[in-house]
Amino acid sequence: MRVLVVSNLFPPHYLGGYELLCRQVCEGLTARGHSVEVITSRHGVDPRDPPEPGVHRELHLVSPFEAPPVMERSVRLRVGRINEAIARDWMQRVRPDVVFVWSQLRITLGPSRAASRLGLTTVFTFNDEHPLIFVPRPPSWRPRRLVGALLDATLYRELFLEHLDLSHVTCISRHLLDRLVAGGLPVRHARVIHQSIAIDDFPPRPDPGSLQMPPRLLFVGQMLPYKGAHLLVEAVGRLIAAGREVRLTLVGSGEADYEQRLRQEARDLGDRVTFLGRVDRADLPAIYRAHDLFVFPSTSVEGFGLTFLEAMASGVPVVATDSGGHGEVIRHGVNALVFPEGDGEALAAAIARMLDDEELRRGLARRALEEVRRRFHFDRYLDEIEDFLEEAVRQGPRRSR
Repeated sequence: MRVLVVSNLFPPHYLGGYELLCRQVCEGLTARGHSVEVITSRHGVDPRDPPEPGVHRELHLVSPFEAPPVMERSVRLRVGRINEAIARDWMQRVRPDVVFVWSQLRITLGPSRAASRLGLTTVFTFNDEHPLIFVPRPPSWRPRRLVGALLDATLYRELFLEHLDLSHVTCISRHLLDRLVAGGLPVRHARVIHQSIAIDDFPPRPDPGSLQMPPRLLFVGQMLPYKGAHLLVEAVGRLIAAGREVRLTLVGSGEADYEQRLRQEARDLGDRVTFLGRVDRADLPAIYRAHDLFVFPSTSVEGFGLTFLEAMASGVPVVATDSGGHGEVIRHGVNALVFPEGDGEALAAAIARMLDDEELRRGLARRALEEVRRRFHFDRYLDEIEDFLEEAVRQGPRRSR
C-alpha cells in the first residue's frame, strides 16, 4: 500500500505517547513493505533542521500548542483552507492508496477535506475527544444560537466532520467511542482497536513486585488536570501524615498553571516529591524499573492511556482508576488495584494496602506482566491497523450517511 499519514504532531516533536505510537506505526508499516509518507504541522520546526525523508512538516496550526486553543470560526476556516491546499498538493504527488488521519487537533479538517474532494479512501483513528469540536452546534430557537447554527450549516460548513466520509474509523476504546457518539459524532460503526506498546523497550524489573525502603511511587504523563497528578500528591501527603515514609517521582510536563499548583501542593512534603519534568524517551524504562509502584489516577476523560501498560511491562504493580478507556484493561485485584476516580483518601488507602500486602503486590505485578506480553504487544496492534487499512482500500471510499 501507499499510505499517507496526516497528524498534527510527529516525533521528535510530540506531546504524549500517541504521537510516539504514530511514528512506530509508520516505521512498522514501512518495515512490512508499505510506502509511508507523513504530512504534519510545523510545530517545533527549526529552519536549520535537515530534511526528513518522507516527513513533510508544512501544515499550519490554528494556534501553537503552548498557547490556548483558538476557537474563532473565521480563523479555523482560514487555516483549514491553507492546510487543504497543502495536503491536496502532497496527495496529488504521493497518490496514496489510503490517507490515514491520526489527529486533526489544531490543524483543522483541511487535509481530510482534501482527501475527500480527491476521492481518496480515508481512514480515521480517534485517540481522544478532540473530534467533538468538529460537530456543529445543535439548533435552538434562541436567536443567537439559531444564527450560529445557520452559519455553521452554510458559511462555516467546511469546519465540520459530518460532511466527510466517515466510513472507515477506528477508536482506541469502547469508552471513547461511546463518548464520541453521545457527543453527536456519527461513528457508532467504528472498530475499537486498543493501542499497545513495544514490549521489548520496557524490560521488567528482576523481581517484579519487590519493594525498596522507603517505597518509591511513580507518575508518568502530561501534567493536565484530568490526568490526576494532584490526587497523587494529596495521597502522598496523607500517607506521610499517617507516619509512612514514601517517595514520589512525577515525570512529564503540561499546563504551566497546573504544574505550578502541583509544586505548591507538594511544597510541605519537601524532598519526598521530585519533579523530573519531561524526560528523554530512552530514559523511561530505567525510571520505571527504579520504582516500586505506578499510580495512574486519570479520570473518565482518558481515552485509553499507554503509561500504565509500560509500567506493567516493567514489572511495576499499578494502582489506578478504571473510569476511562483504560478500564477496559484494568481489573481490580487481577492486574491492578482500583480506587474511585477523584478520591484522594481512597487512593492513599489503596497505596497503603499495596505496600503492606506483599503477596497481593507480587501477584498483581506478575499477572499484569503476563497479560501485557500476551495482549498488548505492538505487533498485535500493528496487525490490526494494517488489516483495517487494507480492508478500507479494498472497500474504497463511500458515504457513511
